Amino acid sequence: MRPVELLRHLVELESPTGDAVRMAHIGRFLEAEFEGLGGKVTMDGPHLIAEFGGGGQMLLIGHMDTVWPAGTIARLPFRVEGDLAHGPGSLDMKGGLVVGLEAIRRSGAPKRPLRMLITADEEVGSPSGRPVVERLAKEAEVVLVLEPPVKNGTITTQRSGLARYQLYVDGLAAHAGHQNGGISAIEELAHQTLALRKLVDRERGIRVNVGQIGGGTGDNVVAAHAWARIDARAWTTPDQRELEDAIRGLQPVAEGATLTVTGGITRPPMIRSQQGVEVAERVLDIAEGLGMTLAEHASGGGSDGNFAAAVGTPVVDGLGPIGAGAHADEERVSLGSIDQRADLLAALIERL
Repeated sequence: MRPVELLRHLVELESPTGDAVRMAHIGRFLEAEFEGLGGKVTMDGPHLIAEFGGGGQMLLIGHMDTVWPAGTIARLPFRVEGDLAHGPGSLDMKGGLVVGLEAIRRSGAPKRPLRMLITADEEVGSPSGRPVVERLAKEAEVVLVLEPPVKNGTITTQRSGLARYQLYVDGLAAHAGHQNGGISAIEELAHQTLALRKLVDRERGIRVNVGQIGGGTGDNVVAAHAWARIDARAWTTPDQRELEDAIRGLQPVAEGATLTVTGGITRPPMIRSQQGVEVAERVLDIAEGLGMTLAEHASGGGSDGNFAAAVGTPVVDGLGPIGAGAHADEERVSLGSIDQRADLLAALIERL
């Protein structure tokens, strides 16, 4: 099956996170593909592990789930226009799966023990995939992640740490017509939103976003309850912990209002370690030998590479194909870059 045909099949095998039936379907298809390449496939829950050569000296990581609900393919059918293939999940990350499969195909029987892990819940933070990533990463000498690069012509060697919090505000309901009656949870939430904004530090790369809010019961009722969902990111572990302490330490402004914070850190930072730098330099050298000019880049987003790096194994991320519009209707991937990145990954499997 040619790469474009494989990509089409994977895109049309819709795989929204949490859809057990569709996830099992794409898992069986991938299992057959890996077995056809000589791999031994096992499942750890919904997560697929393909093993070549009896071990995991090198670990490749991808994910089979997407953010797209079932039925999206009817509205956004797979299509090819020139070098670009369009479709839900084509870039993130069905294209990366094609790169992994094609690289193993091109490298023939791997000369070193190799595993490829394909997780099933990366798009929601890998709650069940994380321990599998950590276990296999501990057994590996190097981890290569097939997420798309943040910027064309790059690989990813550093990622932000991520955290998600829920802030609940409790006030006191009252009739809105009674002057000074009650304690408005919505007004308190507004104060807290401004307090959270003050935690942003551009120089240190600390980012806080109040992405969703809600509350109240009626126009003529002083709101007794309100809530917000918060995204918080930092580049280092100390900054991530300091940010968490600040969010958990928020204090109410209105007398009588109470705050409750739940949630926490979902991905530790992917630190640019010395080992990681050395591996990245070798990747860049191998790429140059193939006529590819690449550079290192940092990403404000997270991936399963964050978990792999946190156990101390050097990680190079962003080895998937280039494209644009991930998680959006205009999502597309470059077919030429799938071919190029498959050549690069095949060379890394043989020579890294």
